[in-house]
Amino acid sequence: MSDSQPQPPRSSGGGSGNSDGLPGTDSTTLLLCSARLTDGRTVDVRLSDGRIEAVGTAGSLPAVGARVDLSGHLLLPAPAEPHAHSDTALTADAGGPVPYRTEEVQRRTTEAVLLQLGHGATAVRSHVRIGDVQGLRSMEAVLQARRSLRGLADLTAVAVPRLLTGLAGADGLSMLRDAVKMGAGAVGGLPGARPRPAGYTEAVLEVAAEHGCPVDLHTEGDDPARRAGSRRWWAACGPGSRSVRAPGSPGCPWRRRSVPPDSWPRPG
Repeated sequence: MSDSQPQPPRSSGGGSGNSDGLPGTDSTTLLLCSARLTDGRTVDVRLSDGRIEAVGTAGSLPAVGARVDLSGHLLLPAPAEPHAHSDTALTADAGGPVPYRTEEVQRRTTEAVLLQLGHGATAVRSHVRIGDVQGLRSMEAVLQARRSLRGLADLTAVAVPRLLTGLAGADGLSMLRDAVKMGAGAVGGLPGARPRPAGYTEAVLEVAAEHGCPVDLHTEGDDPARRAGSRRWWAACGPGSRSVRAPGSPGCPWRRRSVPPDSWPRPG
């Protein structure tokens, strides 16, 4: 469920509550009986309008709609796919260059998210390349798919530019800002694969700070110092923060400091 906090009972448009203040019986209300939680408790869970409305000990919640007996089976939140590439999904057998026409990318994205949904994932984060030949067309297609999937799955698009530094990076930086304005839910990339990793990272964080959006950066390689330059940026999250923000944004709980390579923490 998208919200695990119990919600006060609500009645829908033409429905009416009963004498106990419970919502009227309709197809949007579901009682899950005898569900086992990760802490071992067995509970009843009542859902209404896509939200968890109430949680009580087994047998304590009256059924006001459909009822499903889970018989002690484990109840977990729906899984999420944190790293997908829906703009190139389902192209392994394409037999040629990947087509980037808007309608093709939208179709692939929709099919890929529905495939994930069929396996239980109700949230997908897709990393979408911007710039180069396709410009913002792939981002536009993914956002169109996102709108069409609303109510079924939550699709977040991460704008991933190729270049952000030097003369060649000016267009990429402008396009990254445009992608966020279009509706990209996060900005990111792979700094270690770029000519100036530190500059690339700084540019992504700058755009994120401007728009107050999350950052999703990745690193790889067996020599982080060579890929990241002589210094690595570390960000520390303040208490209670639930989203990643770039350092310097208003009210941001993040702190940033530069740490020499010989001071980096070692595994184990």
